Formats: sequence, structure tokens, C-alpha cells
Amino acid sequence: MLVRVLGPVRVGDRIETAVAPRGERPRDVLAVLVARRGRPVPAEVILDLVWGEAALGLTPATVHTVVSRLRRQLGEQLVVTTDAGYLVPSEAGIDADRFAASVRETSPGEDPASRAARLREALGEWWGDTAYSGVPDELVLAERVRLEELRRRARTELAEILVDSTDSEAVAEALTTSLELVAEHPLDESAAVLAMRAADRLQRPAEALEIYAGLQRRLRDELGVDPGPAAAGAHARLLAREPTSSVSAAGRRVPLGLRLPAPTSPVVGRESQTAEVVSLLTDGHRLVTITGIGGVGKSRLLVEVGAALTEATHPAEVTYVSLAGRDERDAQSLAAGIAMSWGLPVRSPANRQLAGHEAGHESGHESGHDAGDQVAGLVGALRSADTTVLVDEAEWALAPVAELAAAVLAGCPGIRLVVASRAPLGVVGERVFPLAPLAVPAPSAAVEAMRSAPAVRLLVARLADRGAAASDPAALSSTELTALAEVARRLDGLPLALELVAAHATTATLPDLPDLADRPLELHSREVGRDPRQQSLRSTLAWSVGRLRPQTREALAALAVFADPFTPVAARAVCGLDVASTSAALAELAAHHVVALDRAGDGLRFRLLHTVRDYALELLVTTGRLERVRHRHARWFAAVWRDSPLTDELVEHVGRTHHDHLVALEHLLAQRDADAAADVCLALGRRWLFVEAHGPGLRWTAEVLATPALCAQQWARLRILRAALAQQIDWSPDEHTLIAAALHDDPDWTCQLRLMSAIASYDGGEIAAARTHLDEGLDVARARAPHHVAELVATRAVVDAAEGLAEQALAGAREAQARTSVDSAQRASAVELLTVLPKVGVALLDAGRPQEAYDVLDAAARQAAERFGIAATATVAVNAGWAALATGRPDLASGWFARALVGPQAFVAPAAIGEAASGAGAALAGTRHPAAAELLGIGQWLLNASGSVLAPSLARHVAAAVEIAGSTPPPPSWSAELAFARVVQLVGKDRSEVRPQTARAQ
Repeated sequence: MLVRVLGPVRVGDRIETAVAPRGERPRDVLAVLVARRGRPVPAEVILDLVWGEAALGLTPATVHTVVSRLRRQLGEQLVVTTDAGYLVPSEAGIDADRFAASVRETSPGEDPASRAARLREALGEWWGDTAYSGVPDELVLAERVRLEELRRRARTELAEILVDSTDSEAVAEALTTSLELVAEHPLDESAAVLAMRAADRLQRPAEALEIYAGLQRRLRDELGVDPGPAAAGAHARLLAREPTSSVSAAGRRVPLGLRLPAPTSPVVGRESQTAEVVSLLTDGHRLVTITGIGGVGKSRLLVEVGAALTEATHPAEVTYVSLAGRDERDAQSLAAGIAMSWGLPVRSPANRQLAGHEAGHESGHESGHDAGDQVAGLVGALRSADTTVLVDEAEWALAPVAELAAAVLAGCPGIRLVVASRAPLGVVGERVFPLAPLAVPAPSAAVEAMRSAPAVRLLVARLADRGAAASDPAALSSTELTALAEVARRLDGLPLALELVAAHATTATLPDLPDLADRPLELHSREVGRDPRQQSLRSTLAWSVGRLRPQTREALAALAVFADPFTPVAARAVCGLDVASTSAALAELAAHHVVALDRAGDGLRFRLLHTVRDYALELLVTTGRLERVRHRHARWFAAVWRDSPLTDELVEHVGRTHHDHLVALEHLLAQRDADAAADVCLALGRRWLFVEAHGPGLRWTAEVLATPALCAQQWARLRILRAALAQQIDWSPDEHTLIAAALHDDPDWTCQLRLMSAIASYDGGEIAAARTHLDEGLDVARARAPHHVAELVATRAVVDAAEGLAEQALAGAREAQARTSVDSAQRASAVELLTVLPKVGVALLDAGRPQEAYDVLDAAARQAAERFGIAATATVAVNAGWAALATGRPDLASGWFARALVGPQAFVAPAAIGEAASGAGAALAGTRHPAAAELLGIGQWLLNASGSVLAPSLARHVAAAVEIAGSTPPPPSWSAELAFARVVQLVGKDRSEVRPQTARAQ
């Protein structure tokens, strides 16, 4: 798929064939301009981007020639010349826009048939399989990946609709589509689950099981992990209808008599993993490979497993071999070396026959290391053995170990292998046991949780070994524990890193250790007896990374720019590789545990440990690619949610990648790329609005708005975002007209403008103006932005209730509620729970239905927390407080108002704080609380100062409370900030009296 003038259609073909022989690149030039629509691009920049090193010797006249040809063939108005360069006007229509708009216009609240039709229409805009076909990646990579990812999501959503259809042909189409997605993205578990569902619905359970088996095989082979909960659950449901069987084997014991290494210190924090590995052997797994990054403790766990087996059975049943430093290149030499070290008289079958013919002669063929088949000889010597063999540091000879292990497993039924290796062997029947770093305490963990965290326990133990701390964590102060917990987090719980920090404790106090942890690559230990590769993290990482393919090392260096976990799609955009190369690099990095898998949910994401990121960043700087990769990173985060409405997926993704978005924003601002910076800021703003994080939003929107060369549409969007964050409009009527004009072709933000204007008019008591804004917004939403209809209808119901139109308000509230779900099986989204339902609650409250209002608001808060892990916003809390007050429960109301004022997402705008303070004062007045009068006075003072008025139903509660408790306004000299602080002080003085509660607690 490409824009209309570039794709595999007649116009694009005509351009390419007309000028390609002359070395001109119209397709590339036009792609650069289209990807930056509305922004002038200087001819010199176009030369550098399109021609690269070939631009030496060319002049801007080359670009002018190409532009002239484009104008002749595609129209004079396509490319405009400005003082700042060439540009394609922002209003130029392209098929990518139509595609993205069609996808955005689908809404979960729509009828499934309508949604499917919209998605088909969107997907019909594609020509071929690649966006910007024929254009080099470096020119359009972020846009290409964004559009292809949007297409993948659209195809997935269409398949999800079709799989639930009663039409078997639709289900068959869902199966075909999902299998195509699996083929394109082999590690996408959601696509595989969708394909399994479709196959099962078509009465093809064997095919569904095969789909799972393929997914499991790919995940194990490439990443060393098993499928996530969703895929495993679907598989379990299939197996409930399928018979299974298992086979076990037993053998005899042949003592080899080699001892385990004796640890010099007790193990800490690996008790459960030791038991798990032993359990795997007991359950019949004959090859268990403990994998993990260097320094994570694989060798130590291997020894602990051996000790546990020895204690449970007999010393002769456990044998140990270390391959450190051996680096054999083939299985034959490895087999010969192991046989020699074990003292086994190994002879290959051919040598045995020869020895038989020459019995009594000193021919030397009794040697265990001749030129025959040493693997077969070792297998023969162990054929009757009943032993668990522990193989340490197999990464030194990974391929030979794998070949030898396969032969031993096939020919020696009594042999069990436990292998420690940085990467899996890839042998049939192998059970990979990924060893993660030690668990660290959360930043907000209580003292007891810090004491019990395995990473902190190990750090304390190693500090005690050096006399730098008490051996019992209970003897440490909370300050010392906090410092050690911070060290553990900064080092990701990596045991080697913790031990290296502890080795420096003799020259630093415990509170100083976090500073050491900030420079983990600089830590070095000269302890006698420590492996040279583990005397520093730099040495350990260099050894691991040095064994990767060159392209994989380059990919790792590029991945260092990520601050948060990242998806394969994002990795591709930043590394600049194609899909296959990105997948291969990630698979190799994951197999060697240089990147870690992040299993938050069922999506496949990766992350770098802090120490690995530091090392990879050094690689990136050394290669001179830092700025180029940072720019790709920033362009990706600018593109990923460009022009997207507020959805659960956006909120979740931006929250999960919040640091990456901020890094991208800072980079784009430094580069003065105003419109791309605005794209990132708008995505962040959607999240900030959703969780009511007003402070950072106001700061960043101000900085982006101050950037020169911001196009009119982005300026208008940011003005609306900033007003929403500030909870007040700061533009004049003339500016309002300019904002509306800039958004004439942007239905999503036009609806946001109308909604924001309506709320501002409502807060100011201008009900008629609010109604006008809402009616205009609904006209646009119903025609072009259906995802806004529910919130606009709910807001209109609030306005109707304030105007005394109770029946009309109830009808609107019911309609908005109905639009939050298609049927009883599809519950409201997180966005609906925290944007639509709070307004429904206000409408019901003002329409005289306080208990119903409270039930809606309480349910919205509980579902947001239980289903999405999102705390109730201050808006939900204050509305629930008014509803509780109206139902005669002032104690319950106090808790909700307190949450709105001193909770994690407390109000910051004067009008909002004034309303919440008034509500808190009204709730406390019923209990004759001494703070009631002052809260009522400050609340009214803040409302007056901001020009806001309470709805009639709320004002009646406040008036009644004033009659009971009185009202004490602040001194005239007070500022709004001082009033804010006093409200927080009053509400937070005794949280036991005002802590948040729910109806269930009553």
C-alpha cells in the first residue's frame, strides 16, 4: 500500500519509468514530502535524505527538476514552493489517510456487521502488502511500520468479529485471516489464539491443536519460553476433549563418582527454583537446560540442584562436568575429552572389532581417544548408567553439546541431563528453565517487603560476609533497607552485580551504595578465585555479546535507546531492519538472555536490563550511530498514535511506554521538529487526561506550543489539550474561530473542541451555549466520529438535568449507558468507565436519582480498578461523593471527596478543587466536624475566583451545610495556591475520618 500517487497504480508506474533511467528519484522525493505533509522541506534536506552520499556534486536544481516533473504529471498544486522549501499541503488526500480514518471510525459500540463493513472498507484501501512500496526504509520507516501495524490491528479486529459469527463462511474467513497473521508474525500469540478459536468453531480441533503446537515450538526454539496464559488456556480447553498419553523409562545405575563443586557461601533466594528443577526431573524430563544472562546464577543453581539430588538419592547418581574454557568445535572431540576426564575406557564399535582380531597384541587400540566415533563410544560406555549428569557452562561449545546430548538421550535411557547454558541447546525433548534475576522490592514496598525480597537478602548476605552489614536484615534500619532496595532495583536483581557492589562496601557506607549502582559497568572485583569473566559486569557482557552475530550486535546497540519494554514492531522501527531480520535478531538475543521477555499480559514484549542497556549504549556510541537511532526512535513514537482517538489500547501503550514517549519528545524538541513533537505530546496528553495527570501535561504542552513552525492543525489540537488539562478555556472568541477552522477536516478533535467548550459553558452557568456546542458536536460525531457519541450524549444529559429537564436527562443517561456496551457479554471499556459513566452519574444525580447515580459511579470505579488496575479519577471520586451525600451517607461521601483532593490523581484546577472542597465541607458538616466551615468557605472562594457555579442540586447541599456549620472564607490576601494547600491540610489531617470507602464496605 502506498499513497495514491506512489503505489503500484498507473500514476506511480508512469513516474518511475519516465525518470528512472536519468537517475532521478521522484517516488522517493514525493514520499519524503508526503510523509511530512504540511511542513516545508528544504531542497538541501531532500538531497541529503533521498540521494545520501550520491548527493555529492548535485545541487538543489536536481530537486527542482524532479518537482517540476511531479507537477506536470500529477498536477501543479501537488507540491508547493515556499520560502522554507517544498511541501505537500496538509489537506492533500491520500489513501493512507482514508485507510487510517476508516479504521478509527470503527467503534466497539457499533453493531458487529457495521464494524466489519468499516474494517473491510479500510482494508480495501491497501494495494499489495507493503506501505510506501519501493521507497527505502530510511525515508519512511516510521510511517511504513505504523501503517502496517494499523493494518494488522484492523485485520485482527475483523477476524475477532467474524470468529463469533453464526455463518461458517465468516468463521472460515476468520481462520484464513488469523493464519495469515500467524505466518507474518510467527510469535504473535493473540493471532494464534484467534486461529485456534476459529479452527475449533469449525469443528477442526486437530488443526487447532497443531496451531498451538506450532506456536509452542516457535516460542521454545526462538525465545526459550512457553506460550502465555491465553494460549495455554485455549490449549487446555481443547485438551479437555482430547486423550493424552505419556511414556516414561527407567534404567540401571553405573556410578561415575565425580563430585560436585563445593560452594564457599550459602545460596540465597533460589530455594524455589532448585525445587522446580528437581521436580522437572522427577516428572520425567530427561534434559533440563537452565538458561539466563551471564551473572544470573546458573552455575550456582546447577550445584544446588546437584546437592538436592544427592541428598535425596545417592552421591553416585549425580555426576558433574564443567565445559568452561574447552570451546570444542565438534561433538567427537567433546566426547573424547569428557571420556578422558571421567576415566571411561571408551572405544568406538570399529575399534572394538579391530581389537578383537588383534587380541594379545599391544596395538594401542584400547585407548579411549582414538580417531574413531567417540560419540558412539561414549554412548556405549554410558548405556547402562542410571545417573543425572550436570553440565556447566555449555555455551562454550553449544553445538557440540547439543549433538552429544541428543545422542546420549537416544542411546542411554537411564541418563538425565541438567545443563547450565546462556542459550538453549535446541534438542528434541529439551525443557528450558529460564532463570530470571532475583526478585526486587517495588519502589513503594513496605519495610518488611524490602527485608524479604530475595535480591535484598542476597545483598545483605554478601555485605555481612565482608563485615559491612549485620547478617540479619531485621537489624538494619529502614533508611539502610531503603538504600539496599534501591541498589537491588537499579541492578535488576542480577546476582553478580549485587556481589560486585558488595565487594566495594568496605569503601562506602550503605546509603552510598546506590551511587555505585549507577555505574555498574565500572565495578570490578579482584577477589581471588573469581572467574576472570565475572570480575566485572563489562567482562561478562562483552563475553556474551561477543558470541552474537554481527547484525544481532548492531540490533542490540540500537535497542539501547528504549527506556521501557518494547514490542517487535517497535524494535523493527528503531533498528531499521526488515521483519525477518528483526525477528532473527530478537530471537538470538532472547535465546542468549541478552534481552528479557516481559510477560505483562499476553502481548510479546522485550526489555533490557539496566546493565545490558548501559553496555549496549556504549556500543551504539562507539559505532557513531547514536543520533540516527535516536531519531528513528523518536519518529516511531511520533507516528505510532498519530491522529488516533482515545482508546484503551492507546492509554495502556502510552502508560507502559511513558518514558520512551518522553525521551522521544525531548529529542524532537531539541531537533525543533515541531509537528512530530506535537504528535508525541498529543499521545501523551490522551494518557494524561485519562489519568488526570495535569501537572506534566501543562508543562509539556506549553513547551511544544512555544516551538516555531508548528502547523495550524497541531497548534489547534494542543490548545484544546492544554485547556482540558487546565480544566478551563484560555482562548478568546477570535482564537476559538481559528481553532475550529484549523480542525475543519478533523472530526475527532472537532468533537473534543465542542465537548470542551460545552463543559466550560456549563461550569460558567451558560446552559444554552453548552447545549449549542453539544448539538454541533453530536452532528459531527454521528457522521464522522462515532466513538464520541456516548460521551457527548452523557454530557448533554448533564446539561438537560441542570436545566430542570429531568425526563430528557434520564433518557440521555440511559442512551449513553446503552452505548457503552453492545450486549451483556461485552462490558464497558476503561475509557467508557472513566469518561462516559461519570457524566451519566452526574446526570442521574441532577435528575433526582442519587442512589442510581451512586451505583453507576461506584461500579465504574470498582471495575476500572479490578479489570484494568486503574485507580478512580478525581472526577469519578467527586461525583461519587455528591451521590453518596445525596443518599444520606456523609461518612461515605467524605471518603470520596478526600480521594479527589489528596489521592494519587487529585484535582489541580481552582474550580475543581473548589467543588471538591465544598463537597467535603458539606459532608463533614453533617457530623459537626470542625473543619467543615473552613472547607465550605474556601470552596466557595475558589469557585467565585474561577467564575464557576455549582449545579443546582449540588448548591442545595452546600447551602444546607452552611446553615449547619457556617462558612469561613480565607483572608483576602490569600493566593489560590495557599488555598489549595490549606484544603489538602484540612482533608488530610485525619484520614481515618475521611478515608475512601465503597458501598460494599457499608
